Amino acid sequence: MRYKNIFLASCLVATMIAMPAALRADTNKSISDSATVREVADHLAAFEQQAVDVSRLSDHLLTLTRNHKTNWESHAYYLNNLRHEINGLGRMLSELEQSKPQASEAQQMAIERARPHLVALANETTEALDFVRAGRRNLWQPQYKETVADLSEQAHILYQTVDTIVDYHNADDRLDNLEASHSGSGI
Repeated sequence: MRYKNIFLASCLVATMIAMPAALRADTNKSISDSATVREVADHLAAFEQQAVDVSRLSDHLLTLTRNHKTNWESHAYYLNNLRHEINGLGRMLSELEQSKPQASEAQQMAIERARPHLVALANETTEALDFVRAGRRNLWQPQYKETVADLSEQAHILYQTVDTIVDYHNADDRLDNLEASHSGSGI
C-alpha cells in the first residue's frame, strides 16, 4: 500500500508539473462559444463538489475502520452512500465526456483525468462492499481496512486532480481577462 500511495502521489505531482506547459497554449480564444465553455465549467464545478462529498464520506468510513466498536451496519451505510454518490459521479462524467469537444483544453484535461480515478474508486468501493457482504467479521481484517484506505486515497486523488485543473483553468481565464483589460486601456 505504501508503494501504491507513493506512486499515486508521484502521478499527481507529475500532472501538476506537466500541466502548465501543456495548458499554456489554452487561451480559450480558440473556443468560439464561450457560453458552452461556461456550461462545461458549471458541470465541472458540480462534479468537483460531488467529489468533495465522496471524499468526506470516504474519510468517515476510514475513521470507522479504526474503531472496533462500530457495528457493521454503519460500514454498510457509508459504503452504500458512497456507491450511490460514485454512480452519480459516473453519470455526471458521462455527460461531461459528451460535451468534451466544446470544452477548453484545461476542461478536457480535467474530464480525461477524472475517468481512471473514478473507475479505481468504484472498484475499491465494490471490493469493500464485497467484504461486508461476505460477513461481519471481515470488517476487522487487514484487507478490508487496506481496501477502505485505498478507497479513501482514490477519493482524495479524484478531487485533487479535478480541483487542481479547474483552479488552473479559472486562474488562466482571470489572467486572460486582466491582460485584455490592460491592453484595451493602453497600459
